[in-house]
Amino acid sequence: MGAKEAKSDFELKLNCLPTLTWNQLRLNRTDFSRTLDLNGRGGCLIHHIPAGVIVGSSSCQYCPGCRATEEEKLDAIQTGMGKEAGRFFAENSHDTLFIRAKCGNHQEKPLRLNYELRNGDGYVVRQRIIAEEGSELTVIMDYTSDKASEGFFGVETLLYAAKGATINLVKLQLLGRGFTHFENIGAVAEEGAKLNVIQMILGGKDNYAGLHAELLGKRSCFEGNVGYLCLNDEQLDMNYYIGHIGKKTQSSLKVEGALRDRAVKTFRGTIDLKRGAKGACGDEQEGTLLLSEEVRNKTLPIILCDEDDVEGTHGASIGRLSADTLFYMQSRGIDEKAAELLMTRAKLNTIQNKIGDEESVGRLQHFIQESFDHEY
Repeated sequence: MGAKEAKSDFELKLNCLPTLTWNQLRLNRTDFSRTLDLNGRGGCLIHHIPAGVIVGSSSCQYCPGCRATEEEKLDAIQTGMGKEAGRFFAENSHDTLFIRAKCGNHQEKPLRLNYELRNGDGYVVRQRIIAEEGSELTVIMDYTSDKASEGFFGVETLLYAAKGATINLVKLQLLGRGFTHFENIGAVAEEGAKLNVIQMILGGKDNYAGLHAELLGKRSCFEGNVGYLCLNDEQLDMNYYIGHIGKKTQSSLKVEGALRDRAVKTFRGTIDLKRGAKGACGDEQEGTLLLSEEVRNKTLPIILCDEDDVEGTHGASIGRLSADTLFYMQSRGIDEKAAELLMTRAKLNTIQNKIGDEESVGRLQHFIQESFDHEY
């Protein structure tokens, strides 16, 4: 890990839509203007490397000469936060981690990456995850710091799933309430490959998240599940894109979360059914729980279609904790704060129950409980 003293001003256009909409909505992109101290402080602990999985700072040192095509495809992968974010990571990254599952290797136990941040840390990392033909790999990442700490943490993750491979990626964002966080993901799936991505965005003050997935091969699949919690003056800006290119490809995206106090959330979700993707099917659904009158919620679901024999669906539900529901709970000894916690947990449980890892779920539940118990 190379420490850099790099306190600099950044002007970035992030989370740009693939096609422009009415600009008065101010959803075509997000303008980021901030001074960041990218000092290189931060660290990663790697736990439980399964057999048949290679982890290192370079991809080709283990398999010389035979990975050129994969390297080219990795370099060509687009990311959800956009080109300027890609340049930001290329120019400011402190570490790059390569993870590779060997051909035909299947592992039930996950590889765990724990990124630990402290107050004042400014850390930028890149990850390259490759699942060779017929392999299956599960990676669980969590980002943690003290609740009251602040700083910057940026993560760029590229996923390449070869023919018949499966990548299960779980990201748990549990940073302090003063952190700014970039979460930039790009993914490609070849024929018959599967990409399963679960994100829980619970911490941080200013969060910017993007995902760009391309289903290149016939019958390739993407499943995305995102849960979030925004309190106080926190903001969350998201841009998710799933491109259907191969025939009979399938995708689903589910986003569930809660907003309270003066929190602001923007969600852009695009399903792109390209010419030639015959028999493709894409679905995106979002549900938002509003826990106060002052929150601001913006949702923009988009379906682009350039093929006849396809199916695309989307939906969004926005609801408040109604007076009748609150009265019912209070009549049974549940006060308003406890009712908010109960309903938030119910909303987020639909996402976290898909993780399938007791240790991770326990940490998430503890974090949510603490968030409602303490004001920062």
